[in-house]
Amino acid sequence: MSRVAAGFLQHPAPRHWLMLGYLSLFWGLAFYLIAVALRGFPPFTVVWLRLVVGAVVLYAIMRWQGGRLPAEAGWWWRFVLLSLCGNLLPFSLITWAETRISSGQAGLLMALMPISTVLLAHFFVAHEQLTRRRVLGITMGFAGVAVLVGTEVLREFGGAQLLAQLAVLLATLSYAVNSVYTKRLPAINTLVVSTGSLIAGSVVLLPLVLLVDKPWTLNPGADAWLAAAALGVFSTGIATWMFFKVVSDCGPSFLSIINYLIPAIAFAAGAVLLGERAEASQFIGLLVIFAGIALSQTRKRLT
Repeated sequence: MSRVAAGFLQHPAPRHWLMLGYLSLFWGLAFYLIAVALRGFPPFTVVWLRLVVGAVVLYAIMRWQGGRLPAEAGWWWRFVLLSLCGNLLPFSLITWAETRISSGQAGLLMALMPISTVLLAHFFVAHEQLTRRRVLGITMGFAGVAVLVGTEVLREFGGAQLLAQLAVLLATLSYAVNSVYTKRLPAINTLVVSTGSLIAGSVVLLPLVLLVDKPWTLNPGADAWLAAAALGVFSTGIATWMFFKVVSDCGPSFLSIINYLIPAIAFAAGAVLLGERAEASQFIGLLVIFAGIALSQTRKRLT
């Protein structure tokens, strides 16, 4: 049975790369689903709905597999902290920031997360020491994202948009803290901790939703409901379980490379599915991203 346990790391297996691909796809699609959901719901309500739907899905799976939520108060405080760092704070910061900066800027800033994660993991997670190869790989990955999103984005930093840019940076730090803290949890089934964190986040956010958004006054359309449901099931419920599973097995540094894969997938989808124009420099950026990932994930197999 999968367990979150500090101090043990597996070498990434094919299933872990498949999970990483799933997270990249559905966390990438989440930006579109959020935009559709916002047509009918205010921001806090969107976040709350995705947490509630995700919690219901995971609770049903957990009970089906015979799992139970812990009764100890200490675990529920941990669940609250996990939800604050992994859901409530970064979701809110990024949603607010993208009303003021471009998605390209947000994507580039989010690509700084692997750097934060590796630095934190070096000090707080066993077998995640900082190496020259890992630093080089992460630096190459970030450089590849910068090339992929384009030089225009690099000229837009600072000025009136500085506060929104700092909000995204704070969100990346929050995600990094959540990844490292997850690896340091006492032993527990990853499905249980996923379910508990979503339930805790739903409860914590509910008073704010009722006070600020007044959801009983809303009249959302079917598209907003479907987008919120998809966010909850695929981008929150299943994705949260996979997040904890990947971090518990392979460590936070492996999971952090998702912020390189998301812009790469978005670029490939636009070029292949939508016929968007692709510059030669973007293909170079894509190759640099993959080379950086390969370098950062090269390590000795642990026994």
